[in-house]
Amino acid sequence: MSAAIADAGCQVIDLSGDLRLEDPATYEKWYKRKSAPVSLIKNAVYGLPEWNRELIKKAKIISNPGCYPTATLLGLAPLVQKGLIDEDSIIVDAKSGTSGAGRSPSAITHYSEMNENFKIYQINTHKHVPEIEQILHRWNKDISTITFQPHLVPMVRGIMATIYVKAIKQTNEKELRELYQTAYQNECFVRIRPEGQFPATKEVYGSNYCDIGITYDERTGRITVVSVIDNVVKGASGQAIQNFNIMNGFEEGTGLNIVPMYP
Repeated sequence: MSAAIADAGCQVIDLSGDLRLEDPATYEKWYKRKSAPVSLIKNAVYGLPEWNRELIKKAKIISNPGCYPTATLLGLAPLVQKGLIDEDSIIVDAKSGTSGAGRSPSAITHYSEMNENFKIYQINTHKHVPEIEQILHRWNKDISTITFQPHLVPMVRGIMATIYVKAIKQTNEKELRELYQTAYQNECFVRIRPEGQFPATKEVYGSNYCDIGITYDERTGRITVVSVIDNVVKGASGQAIQNFNIMNGFEEGTGLNIVPMYP
């Protein structure tokens, strides 16, 4: 369908995973189905506005990022692009509300299975793994693989990605926070938490915000980044609107300046 719409001269923002992976063989390995035409994949621009804005402005076809990749990549980008971490040390411990599993009824999301429960799923096999790795590799050629494990928690919406990485040199929390504040100072939908504060999913519920907290453990030399989004807004439809605004020269926050529903 995306190909037919694009051929008709219309703009396309594809929310599926079909155009996200550059290599058809990688797509077929992880998604277990035939890939989209290579010509369509090559013309699709990855729609992560904070780090791909200039290409999005010129694009006719946007591949909207997945929900886990959005939270993870926004959380990792400043560290990866500055080359501040051990490339083999990336661990992403991600939690999602049940809406992240889709609308189709299943045993895993059945009320009696999910209520008052907390479970890991798709261990080492989640389809968002190669998407995250592809973009990280684009930013830093020394990154090839990560450890990513998703979990379902008994709430409807929201994602928290807790990211652990090893610093390659001594740093401190103040330096790291300044790095993130500088990287996102002009971004209307990314908020960096003050020292000692970390975001919760309810604080971005119903909004297009990504909230990020960061700390450094001098004892272990590890950096911990906590990144939260609403998976059905910034992780899906809200980001699509943000991309649409950029493509058409509208103010980026048009239709998206929504206050989170907290508490």
